[in-house]
Amino acid sequence: MRPVNKGTSPYEKITTYQEAEPFLNTRIGRYCSFCELPVFHVPEIEHKEGKASGGNLTEWGNLLYACKYCNTRKAQKVKAGELGNWLWPDEDNTFLAFTYFDGYPRVNEAFLKNKGYDVYQKAVLLFKGVCLDFQPQSVRDKDKRWQKRIDTLGQAERSWKAWQKIKDTEFRVDYLDTIIISAKNTGFFSVWMSVFKGDQEIKNALIDSFPGTSRDCFDQEGNPIIRKGGKI
Repeated sequence: MRPVNKGTSPYEKITTYQEAEPFLNTRIGRYCSFCELPVFHVPEIEHKEGKASGGNLTEWGNLLYACKYCNTRKAQKVKAGELGNWLWPDEDNTFLAFTYFDGYPRVNEAFLKNKGYDVYQKAVLLFKGVCLDFQPQSVRDKDKRWQKRIDTLGQAERSWKAWQKIKDTEFRVDYLDTIIISAKNTGFFSVWMSVFKGDQEIKNALIDSFPGTSRDCFDQEGNPIIRKGGKI
C-alpha cells in the first residue's frame, strides 16, 4: 500500500469535503489510498474517521482518496477517536505492512509481528477493513479490481523482461519513460515496485513519479524504511 505525504493543509476552511478533491488530486494523485486502483473517473473522498460516526467532515488530516469499493467496505468502521486503531498511508509506511506476491496482497506477518503484536493488529484491521484481498464470489460481482491487479502484474512483468534487454542500450532512457507512463496509467504502485524490487533505478523512478509518494518512507536505493513519526 503506497505511503503518501499530503503535506500541510492547503486551506484554512472549506464548507464541504468535496472542495478538498482538487487539493488531494494535486498532492497525492487520483489513486485509491488503499487498493491503489486508479480513480481517474468519479474519485471518492474517504474520511478516515467515518463522517457519520463523528469524524470531522472537512479537516485535511481526516481525508484521503478512495475507490468506491474501499470507501463502501470501510464505511463507518473507524469512529471518532479511533484513528489510532489502524495504520494509515498518510501516517505510516504502509508499504512495509503488506506484500504483493504474484500480485495478490497479503499481510506482511513476518515483518509486522517482529514490530509487536499491536502494530500487527493495526495492519490486520486495515487489511480486513477495506477487504484488500477481495475475490469475487460470483461472475455477477462488479468489483473487478482483482483482475485489473493481475493484468497490471502481467504488464509489469513484461516490462521487466524488456528492461533487462534494453537497459544497457541507447534506448534505455526512452524505455524507462515508457515503464513509468505505463505504471501511472495502470496504477497499483506496489505491484510495480514488487516486480522491480531488484532494480534501484526503476524503484526510485516509480517513487518520484507517483504524485505524493512519501519519499521519507524509502532509502536512496528505493527500499522501504520505517517512517519517522509513524507506527512503522
